[in-house]
Amino acid sequence: MKSVDLHNVEYGECVVLNGHNGGILMVDCGSSNQKIRERDVPFTAYVNPTLLELYGNCPERSFLLTHFHRDHLCGLRQILSARPGWFQRIFLPAQPCDRYGSPLLLEFALFVYSFLGRQTDYAIVNVSSLKILERAVQLTPAAQVVPVGQGDCFGFDGVTYDVLWPPRRDCVFSDLFAGAVEEMNVCLSSPFLPECARQFLALKNAFCQAYLACCAGGPLDALRVAECSRLLAEIDALLPAVNLLPSAPDIQEILNRPVTKAAYTEELNAASVVFHNRRTQEASTDDILMTGDASPETLDALAELLYENYYIIKAPHHGTASHWSHLLSEISSSHILVSNGDYQKAGKIAPAYLELPAVKHCTNCSACDWYAVSGCSCNRMAVCYDLANGAGLTIKCPYVCGAQQSPDCGIFIVGAAGRRSCLCDNLPVQIN
Repeated sequence: MKSVDLHNVEYGECVVLNGHNGGILMVDCGSSNQKIRERDVPFTAYVNPTLLELYGNCPERSFLLTHFHRDHLCGLRQILSARPGWFQRIFLPAQPCDRYGSPLLLEFALFVYSFLGRQTDYAIVNVSSLKILERAVQLTPAAQVVPVGQGDCFGFDGVTYDVLWPPRRDCVFSDLFAGAVEEMNVCLSSPFLPECARQFLALKNAFCQAYLACCAGGPLDALRVAECSRLLAEIDALLPAVNLLPSAPDIQEILNRPVTKAAYTEELNAASVVFHNRRTQEASTDDILMTGDASPETLDALAELLYENYYIIKAPHHGTASHWSHLLSEISSSHILVSNGDYQKAGKIAPAYLELPAVKHCTNCSACDWYAVSGCSCNRMAVCYDLANGAGLTIKCPYVCGAQQSPDCGIFIVGAAGRRSCLCDNLPVQIN
């Protein structure tokens, strides 16, 4: 890995690993904001043409989606629509199953798809997870589309990366979420309901099994994806009758419960793809831990698989306090990536990150209480160990001073106004 671009997409995420051979691995591309405050640029314009032009000449382009939330996903949809075949490889998250082999996230998505309005944000997320296999195969016919889960690996720039999460089997879901899925299944299980209720349950189960077969391992098979599409079309044809069932309002009530929505959101986060490089020698600048929106419980489950130190750790869930894990203070790192921004419903950056000795690279300081109170970057007193002349304060970095075209750490914060340093109060000093 030659360098890392951390893109300012406001409250969202887009991290690009740049290889020595000129190739890229883009991890997520999405935003919850319509506009990026930096130069007031619409997010859609930042993706197309800005991102597409920035990496347009790369000889190899790969994409990895960590999970199906809009702030990680919507840019991928735009790229696939604007430039079919732009990515040669796309890695998608595998669907985790509980101890009984049931893919509860997928089942839940089908219930939302079938019983709620398609234009709500809630429904859009679910439509993405249900149809992304078909869309990826159609728009990238020459590409490898590979679902990945725990135990899988992939290569980039001569480095092997191990996928640590999510598990395909024996995934633990919260009682609240698992109970909601079971409650909806029960709503359609009465023998006194019309035949369409049994048909729906049978098609739902068949679709889930077909989807799991697609994600079993290796690149997607077009015939298996076609079977998923066929089953979803049969479900579509059944929906007018299903939504007239006496139990349909009960399912809608379950789906619209605030606690159910919150539980589903958190389960999607907890199922994020987490990966790191496979070490073949001693620690190096290739050591990176990518966490998506992983929950503290997910990181706890992975504790024994993690290294004691990394060069770079991406803060889970935009560095918010709700996803802070004690492991982040127990595992040393040289650099922390925090992708956050101005968004009403988002959490702020956890104060615990300030206590870490690592240099923080933040896309936006609007969600940082430290900056709001002090008016300066927390990195001003941070020691960087990557400077050419030896360890020193980050303010002594030639890139920060504008005297060098590339930082010694190889980490760029990239936005609509160009590239800038890790000092968030030094925005005018930019190197494009």
